[in-house]
Amino acid sequence: IGYPGLNVKGGATRSGKTFLDYYLMPKRIRAVSGKDGLYVILGNTKSTLQRNIIEPLQNIWGVDLVSDIKADNTAIMFGEKVHCIGADKINQVNRLRGSSIKYCYGDEVAKWNEEVFEMVKSRLDKPYSCFDGSLNPENPTHWLKRFIDSDADIYLQEYTLFDNPYLPEDFVENLCKEYKGTVYYDRLVMGKWTRAEGLIFPTFTDANIYNDETRPVALYSTSIRMISCDYGTTNPCVFLDTYDDGDVIWVDNEYRWDSRSLEAKQTGQPQKTDSQYADDMAAFMGSDPELICSIIVDPSAASFITELKGRGYQVIGADNTVLDGIRIMNSMFARKKIMVHERCRGLIDELHSYVWDDKAVAHGEDKPVKENDHGCDNLRYRILQLPTWRRT
Repeated sequence: IGYPGLNVKGGATRSGKTFLDYYLMPKRIRAVSGKDGLYVILGNTKSTLQRNIIEPLQNIWGVDLVSDIKADNTAIMFGEKVHCIGADKINQVNRLRGSSIKYCYGDEVAKWNEEVFEMVKSRLDKPYSCFDGSLNPENPTHWLKRFIDSDADIYLQEYTLFDNPYLPEDFVENLCKEYKGTVYYDRLVMGKWTRAEGLIFPTFTDANIYNDETRPVALYSTSIRMISCDYGTTNPCVFLDTYDDGDVIWVDNEYRWDSRSLEAKQTGQPQKTDSQYADDMAAFMGSDPELICSIIVDPSAASFITELKGRGYQVIGADNTVLDGIRIMNSMFARKKIMVHERCRGLIDELHSYVWDDKAVAHGEDKPVKENDHGCDNLRYRILQLPTWRRT
């Protein structure tokens, strides 16, 4: 059933690398049945494990052979108890310390903390212990890339998008167009470990900007309205007024207050309180009952959330996932699924100037420069509220 030890499939998204493992995993599990050690499946998070591994296995083998992940973070797979843990939860992973692992499957390995990977390796201490994993490449200075390039006992397979002969031609063509000119083309199409450099949103162009004349006539009456907020006191505070017509997100207006700006200093009260921001939100939203909508706010803005809820607003906690959010936004800009009104000058200027942090990238971390990014963060909060099928 394959090479013992560490086996890794890396490369492009949708290349079929994980699909092959859905047929390998039952053989791996049954091969060491009754032997000492734990069965473990590790992913970036518990929810991604359920989506990326458990549900596809259920579609192939059925729920009688593969159960959902239970409250105790285990699942029954092919007659065996398997520990299913998100690698983001160090305290959960720590429960494996001191235990031998006879079989481990790793999903999205490049997104793990290095400490988690090292711990898993140290637990594969039986002659029959085996690790299978899959990943999408990231920065070439990433700790996992250094391990792969070392003299480690590892069997590596690498794939490009074009290695999957079953993908529709139009899907491949569209994906190439979406990511062309971005770091994601090299990584997710060609399967290369590539450095993130320059502009973060090269797919945002003038074609993503609209005005009152080009705005859909029935946008306000037929779309779902939401306001997203990136809260700041010394940093800028930004509200974005968005409309979702079921296909495109239209960013129709923005509010921006920068306590360090000349305008703010001229008022004599540059820093606003939560109450003042809530007043501004009320004015921005409007008082007509038909205009009242949900507000998406970064959960770290606890005091402002309390103020808004105290006034009766429905508040949704934002998903602050950065890198996946950036990738999704690039794809949606390329497909013209995000449109920005020309009056949102602050957001437009940020999207045109948002860049990768060279210093962080040089140390193996994909990270944006944390300057003039509040509108970008805000829009990311809104986009990550969309269901998964709308993001791809």
